Amino acid sequence: MRTTLTGILASAALAIGATAAAAQDFPTRSITIVVPYSPGSTDTMARTLANEMSNELGQPVVVETRPGAGGTVGGASVASADPDGYTLLFAVSSVQTVAPHQRDLPYGFDDLAPVARVAVGPNMMAARTGAPFTTIEELVAYAKENPGDVSYGSAGTGGATHIAAEAFARAAGVELFHIPFNGVTPAVAATVAGEVDLVLGFASAILPQDEGGKLVALAQLSSERTEVAPDVPTLIESGVDLALPPNTGLWAPAGTPDDVIATLAAAVEKAAGSDTFQSFAKSGLTAVDYAGSEAFTEVLKTENAFFAELLPTLKME
Repeated sequence: MRTTLTGILASAALAIGATAAAAQDFPTRSITIVVPYSPGSTDTMARTLANEMSNELGQPVVVETRPGAGGTVGGASVASADPDGYTLLFAVSSVQTVAPHQRDLPYGFDDLAPVARVAVGPNMMAARTGAPFTTIEELVAYAKENPGDVSYGSAGTGGATHIAAEAFARAAGVELFHIPFNGVTPAVAATVAGEVDLVLGFASAILPQDEGGKLVALAQLSSERTEVAPDVPTLIESGVDLALPPNTGLWAPAGTPDDVIATLAAAVEKAAGSDTFQSFAKSGLTAVDYAGSEAFTEVLKTENAFFAELLPTLKME
């Protein structure tokens, strides 16, 4: 028995040593970043970041899009991947903090390990030109006097813009009328055409229309004004106690060694701070806001608890 136990312990020690050595040598081959959405602005951001990460890590960093079910198809594929740092997720945090509260999924909050945050949106709310309000204060007052008359367009039922609008309605104490669209672009187009009163979306979708006089930007949903929209107030400044910044970042499968996550986070920090990525973010009206693994984890824990309490109270129709 003693000989057998000694052999088991020796094998375990060798296995632990091999794992530690592998973590120290990381990476020794290409890394795949999964983007769980259709090709568009998010995967372009991921590819720009991946090129800079490759320069830092000395190995190819490739990007694959695996869209479906609001990002959860790609999220599930990364959650179930080997926890070795060679398969990562690049997404908006709702894949981890919202979707698992909405339906049964093959993964939960604890199945993804935050590597680093890259950006915080911002998301914005805008009104059609000619609407009977041009500020959040005026919108809230009008909506209280006319419950259910103010309409808003979302990118789809149950999605991030739908949740944000209903969270706003709850925080402001008003009732809004929801009109879902198949994406932000048609929702913005309908608002520009005057068919919808309000629309929510990333600054890249809202600000150009505001600057062109086709929409009126009312607020950004970040906790503070971002550099890409310094003249647009936050909801909090406008008297509505709500901040829902869309945290975009990288995740690894749970169980990925800390040393590997630290190596990846350091590469992300340098990549996000590079001139190439900063220039891309500026042109795309994206607010870069790097946070390392520990800080990002705390942000996500708070966000997860917020949505766990919020979602059951919302009118999601």
